[in-house]
Amino acid sequence: MNPSRPSYSLTARTLKTVGAIVIIASLVDYLVLPIPFQPLDLPWRVQIATQIVDRGIIPMMGLGFLFAGYWVASTTTSAAPPQNKLLDMRFWALVLSSLLGLFFLILAPLHLRDVSVASNQRLAQISQEAQNQEAQLETQLGSEELQQRIEQQKEALKAVAADETQRQALIDNPATPPELKKILQESKENPQALEDYLNQQAQALPDQLTTQLREQKQTAEQQIRLNAWKSGLRIGVSSLLLAIGYIIIGWTGLKGMMGGIRAKSKPSMG
Repeated sequence: MNPSRPSYSLTARTLKTVGAIVIIASLVDYLVLPIPFQPLDLPWRVQIATQIVDRGIIPMMGLGFLFAGYWVASTTTSAAPPQNKLLDMRFWALVLSSLLGLFFLILAPLHLRDVSVASNQRLAQISQEAQNQEAQLETQLGSEELQQRIEQQKEALKAVAADETQRQALIDNPATPPELKKILQESKENPQALEDYLNQQAQALPDQLTTQLREQKQTAEQQIRLNAWKSGLRIGVSSLLLAIGYIIIGWTGLKGMMGGIRAKSKPSMG
């Protein structure tokens, strides 16, 4: 049993309505999204570009619904489309598609540039912070207060090693480093071994802390570069794909519509 013409008409009208609402709602979203407008703020530009591209498929879906509705209508009615294309919703939809295509085409390289600049700024900031931390560390390591704390810890550990019960408890503790366990065992026969170990640890402390700071800096830099690469790749490629899609829809549609007008306006040969 074939569907009746009224059901086709309802389907066409529904698709057109849904498509128009989706397109208008997405455009309103694009207008509200940048508020407050801060074009000179680099993080704002990166964030807005990301959000716009993430929403970029929504207007295309609206265009799909709209033209599907017109296609259904064209297969069920013999009514001719408006002669004045300015009164035809499809014309403005195709113009909008072309403009969106150009917009996303321009947005892709701009976003890649902004991501690169933001990444370089953040890397420079991390480098400066690391330098400040190393300078603070050198100051702290040279302070009398820190030296006194180190000496207190050394004396406390010597006192533990001098007591057989406490020393064995420290050896049996799983949290005790294996190297310290070995030194504690040796110190029973050679007390100087513990003194040499503590002096060695105190001398190695500046290098250990400096190495730790530099490893943290390297990890942060790697994470920033990775995030910049991922953002540039995802948003850049998505923006280019959206540009291609919108341009194909808009330009081919306008070309076909304008071709149809020229064909109808061409005088027939009789």
